[in-house]
Amino acid sequence: MTISERLTRVAERANTLCNTVSSQISFINSALSEAEAQSSEFINNARAEQSHILLSSNQQMHLQDANAIKGFNTIGLESLEVTREATLHASNIVDHTGNGVGEDFKANVFNGYVNGYFDIVRLKWKRNMASHPARINDDWYRNYQQGALTTGCYFKLIAGSIGGEMSAYHNFANGWQLLGARQSASSISKAFTAPHSKLTLSRNTGEEGEALMCLFGTVSGFVNLEDKIWGLYPEFTKV
Repeated sequence: MTISERLTRVAERANTLCNTVSSQISFINSALSEAEAQSSEFINNARAEQSHILLSSNQQMHLQDANAIKGFNTIGLESLEVTREATLHASNIVDHTGNGVGEDFKANVFNGYVNGYFDIVRLKWKRNMASHPARINDDWYRNYQQGALTTGCYFKLIAGSIGGEMSAYHNFANGWQLLGARQSASSISKAFTAPHSKLTLSRNTGEEGEALMCLFGTVSGFVNLEDKIWGLYPEFTKV
């Protein structure tokens, strides 16, 4: 056998080996993807069977006055104006301003039956010049917000910027988002505390902003935010 023939055989065997390895890698990747999908389904189903209790106040977002939401303590703002745009109850919408915000929400986020009441509010703010983050929910120290928990809300940014621990889990049509943040009780420190800046208003000092928001709250356990699940939760102080 000539050297050329030997090299040809070596090349053929090497090619066969590569094809076998590629086939095995494809099989392994497929098995891993299937296992990940089954694991995700199991976790999501388990979360769906958890009982989530509201750990914060006033998820309905009823207003205290034109500058405050009941149960919400703000920090770092030079000014804040709040307007009750709409109230959703059962299958009904009460439009308080004529701006059609309730219809906008039902058309793009949720058009089902609401077993209770909640308001959609318009926020207009200006951050002050301090370096400390400006927070709409500076109430971490007043309730039970530590351990395994989820914070969420439906939010539509009109002007300005936001930040904090919360991120968009889903982008709906016409600018609406499901914002959320989760924490597991995976260490002793998390059993005692949780992030303070869940949602911050304006990344830059002196910046103005405007947004629509509803159903802001913190609940116990991990909510399945990946499947756009966020709603009206029973309040710990009322159960």
